[in-house]
Amino acid sequence: MCSPKLRAPGVVVLGDISIDIVARIEKFPAPGEDCLAPQLEIHCGGVGANTALALARWGVPVRLLGSVGRDAFGELALRFLHAGQVDVTRVAQRDNAATGLMFITVTADGQRTIFGSRGANTELQAPPIEAGGLEDAQAVHLVGYNFLSPSVAELAEGLIEQARRNGRQVSFDVGMAPSREIPQKILQVAGKVDILFTGLDEAAALTGEPDKVDAFDALERSGAREVVMKLGEKGCFVRESGALKQAPSFHVPVADTTGAGDAFAAAFLWARLRGWAPAAAALLADAAGAAAACVVGAGEAMPAPRQVMRLLGESHLDAEWEAVRVGLLERLRAEFPSEDAGRTSGGWNEASA
Repeated sequence: MCSPKLRAPGVVVLGDISIDIVARIEKFPAPGEDCLAPQLEIHCGGVGANTALALARWGVPVRLLGSVGRDAFGELALRFLHAGQVDVTRVAQRDNAATGLMFITVTADGQRTIFGSRGANTELQAPPIEAGGLEDAQAVHLVGYNFLSPSVAELAEGLIEQARRNGRQVSFDVGMAPSREIPQKILQVAGKVDILFTGLDEAAALTGEPDKVDAFDALERSGAREVVMKLGEKGCFVRESGALKQAPSFHVPVADTTGAGDAFAAAFLWARLRGWAPAAAALLADAAGAAAACVVGAGEAMPAPRQVMRLLGESHLDAEWEAVRVGLLERLRAEFPSEDAGRTSGGWNEASA
């Protein structure tokens, strides 16, 4: 299978690839009950694939490092990624492990419950560092799940070292399970990266600080140069010019929260790689995460700039953030004139084409 050629500047993503089978249900069943969904949907998934596809939506040349099984689900995942303009030349196909598979139930309020196995994602072997694909890349994006498997952790550590030697930026999205299972390792890695993404519950698990401001401060002391704390319906925390700022959230009809955090991280990275200030990047990320939550499934359903622009164009914020919103929308219209959806008909939360 041919794959898009990575063009500098670009991002190399190391992370899980899976197939998500999604069932929409009215409510989660009690133990022993049956629960039938009207239909099942199949999507590309996994935090690595989701982030790579979201970055590609923003026009970022992106190369994904990962592993799938040599099976029908693996071939399907590769087709999804290839169609989304993700370079998969460094995705390994394993004979001795099945492709990661997740069964996701989504209730009427958009909350999801995930069952499944990471499968081949735990089997990725570390190639020689020069084969990691950083030769054209401006940045590397890692996830906490990388450090749950020794072989993948070895590869991730090597990518950090190579990036540091070559002046590349490293971002790190920690994840809930790694924050609970290997908090000391996650904090150790956090001290080596440029941008650290964490949720509030993840930050509390890592630092032992239940207060969001105290947890944010503790993560900064871990050594990360820039901390971005996702607060869900309350937006996110960033620090700009020494001041802690809470970017507001966007109120949307939530269909499925799967992948919203990955869309958030991709939008933030896109903006920061272009030199945008943390506050502007944070507001864009909040809008992208909200837009992602308006459709069922992640992966190939990650929001395009036009969905984010529609949301920004139809929203109004308080005085401090309204000026940021207006300026952000003007920048995006200049960046994506052909996708300026703020003046077109139709809802901003329509499914991505």
